Amino acid sequence: MKSVSGHVAAEGLPPPKTIAESVYRRLRSDIIWGVLAPGAALRSDSLRKTYDCGISPLREALSRLASERLVTSSGQRGFRVAPIGAYDVVDIMETRLVIEGAALARSIEIGDVAWETRVVGTYHALSRAPFPTSQGPDAEVWTANHKAFHMALLSASKSEWQMYLADLLFDQAERFRILRAVKTAEQSNPRDPAKEHQRIVDAVLDRDVEASLEALRVHYDVTKEMALEALRQQQ
Repeated sequence: MKSVSGHVAAEGLPPPKTIAESVYRRLRSDIIWGVLAPGAALRSDSLRKTYDCGISPLREALSRLASERLVTSSGQRGFRVAPIGAYDVVDIMETRLVIEGAALARSIEIGDVAWETRVVGTYHALSRAPFPTSQGPDAEVWTANHKAFHMALLSASKSEWQMYLADLLFDQAERFRILRAVKTAEQSNPRDPAKEHQRIVDAVLDRDVEASLEALRVHYDVTKEMALEALRQQQ
């Protein structure tokens, strides 16, 4: 099953269909997990060796990542990993609340049983997977299920633009979540994402707009504050 945004809404990922898709996935994972550091130059010769690919699929992958603003392109300077700063964290997380809050409220208002089924189904798939603290196949599956759940919440809104923007902002915010996860992997993590997601689901199924938006705000505020703390630790 797929979400409205076209992303997998099940417990696994389909294999890449092209070399460019494979390179894109590997590059994207390395950017999100910080293997390729924020602001790092992405030199084609080095990337072709690392990802064992030709120039055409590499350019296609980089162009796709640039469209998602995970990398930047500046003429003669070529591609770089998009930087992460405190302003980016606050701006993106607050924008998510505006966009997703509107879409979620509308979905609660007009969503039918099929929408509720998508929400429950994607939540179930997400809850079955352990929260990842390191890069790898399990982390990729968890991330796909996490995205499918959040997009399912909004999928009855009937707004293609809200869905598109929510999809784009999710990918940006995933870097913040993992930035925090990496920094706290060896510490006692006070966060319980399963409970945060459960609170959202309960409020949504009760058709309580106010409680749903508050649960979403708390969920994103935790990510924002922990990402900001991780950035402070890097200074």
